[in-house]
Amino acid sequence: MVNRYPTIKTALIVGLGSIGIRHSEILREISSDTKIVALRHKDSQVDASINTDCVVTNIEDALNYKPDFAIISNPSSFHIETAIPLAKEGIHLLIEKPISSSLKDVEKLIAITKKNNCKLMVGYNLRFLDSLKFFREEIVHRSVGKILSVRAEVGQHLESWRPNSKYTEGVSSQKKLGGGVLLELSHEFDYLSWIFGSMNWVFGYLTKQSDLDIDVEDIAHCILGFKDRDTNNEIVANVSLDFFRQDPVRQCTVVGESGTLRWNGINNSVELYSKDHQKWQLIFKEQIDQNFSYKQELKHFLECIVNDCSPLISGECAMNTLIAIDGVRKSATERAAILLDYNTMD
Repeated sequence: MVNRYPTIKTALIVGLGSIGIRHSEILREISSDTKIVALRHKDSQVDASINTDCVVTNIEDALNYKPDFAIISNPSSFHIETAIPLAKEGIHLLIEKPISSSLKDVEKLIAITKKNNCKLMVGYNLRFLDSLKFFREEIVHRSVGKILSVRAEVGQHLESWRPNSKYTEGVSSQKKLGGGVLLELSHEFDYLSWIFGSMNWVFGYLTKQSDLDIDVEDIAHCILGFKDRDTNNEIVANVSLDFFRQDPVRQCTVVGESGTLRWNGINNSVELYSKDHQKWQLIFKEQIDQNFSYKQELKHFLECIVNDCSPLISGECAMNTLIAIDGVRKSATERAAILLDYNTMD
């Protein structure tokens, strides 16, 4: 196999939960010559030797290996404190979504990466699905005319997310680790902003509805306001996120003047119900494995390093998503719509 990334000698993977292990397997596949250093908590029971070359338990030892880039896949509440010392050493960063569990020091991290010419990308991997890219292009090119309504929903029972581990011990179920539907299912905020532009205002309702043994919200109902890039009209999206439905779903429906587009993120398809045909038509379908979007994401990030290009999902994009989520939390407390300010943070 020809190594497409000859200048990338060493990678650091921080955190060896399910997503960290997935990243290590994919990196081994697409860049077999890259040395993989794992940074994990000393009490972890994971056998890190399977897909890594060596294991360390602190940042100082990790830096001794002089990694070219790092994948930050520990709990989101630790992302920033982990990433900052790496960025100070000029190490490129791919941070799992969300960029952090709070806005604290996110701007500081972004400033450090810019100062040290580090690539910073956040892992909203759904953007690398061809079905979502096709869906976005159809909307951008107005295949259903003026946009009148947007509805997005995602849900899956938390016990079925990671069948080989206890859901009560995972990140999703614990506030201290950055759990809850808003942060764990923040892909919807990211891809809607990618399609429609920055949100202007948000309104939200959060609660714990089920009997799941968690200390975070398990459902969020959100209304997001966008300003159409082309017409300056307002576009309103209704977004529902949950941890308890038995039938896994991830889909987005866009209603336009001349028809309706529906993206299904579970089976990677796009359907069209047009004014002319008056029935649903399958206009895009792709069979892919579960690693496809993660593989495309990592390839993109490595190519950005090698070719000195800007990553698709920047630190600023991810920070804006966090600002919107913060606004939803504030709205749920105040029972009022919240105007978003992307220039100042609390």
